[in-house]
Amino acid sequence: MFGHIFGLLFAPTAEWRKLAALSEREIKKRLLYPLVMGAIPPVAFYLGTTRTGWAVMGDDPIRLTPDSALPLAVLFYVALVGGVAFIGWMMHWMSRTYDADSFPEKGVVFMGYAATPVFLAGALGVYPVWWLDILLATAACSYAIRLVYLGVPPFMKVPEERGILYASAVFAVALVYVVAVLAATTILWEYVATPVFDD
Repeated sequence: MFGHIFGLLFAPTAEWRKLAALSEREIKKRLLYPLVMGAIPPVAFYLGTTRTGWAVMGDDPIRLTPDSALPLAVLFYVALVGGVAFIGWMMHWMSRTYDADSFPEKGVVFMGYAATPVFLAGALGVYPVWWLDILLATAACSYAIRLVYLGVPPFMKVPEERGILYASAVFAVALVYVVAVLAATTILWEYVATPVFDD
């Protein structure tokens, strides 16, 4: 299950072909992948914001209290795994339009593997340097988009030209999800999980 990480990062085209060759039963077994990998960024940022802290302009480190950081970490995990599940389900829902070979779990597993760079980059949240984290998150998201475009044709068994349209539709769904999460974050931070800073 986790043996595909190296291939997705360094030889994605060949790795997508290997994943595409798996049976439906084998693909369903990989549903655990996004559930486990999705925990990396929230745990890392929880540790980074409560233990290490971050400095602004060389000042003393700013930290969150563990009690206020925990709900934020849980919501972060729900947003990550929820995004993989929602976009994967939408990918399956759109599969008839593109004559793709799909079943609901297949889209979720695909998005879980496509999000691998995002999950791995999140590990650097243990030491929160905001400019570096934003730079790495941008690179990770860009590479995840590349994985979607490379992976859709072989994994969903559609021709290359149709795969580009399909991947573009998946990317559009992902953008809508990100905007929805940003809006929800604003509301949740105000009324549900307000950060409390450690003195």
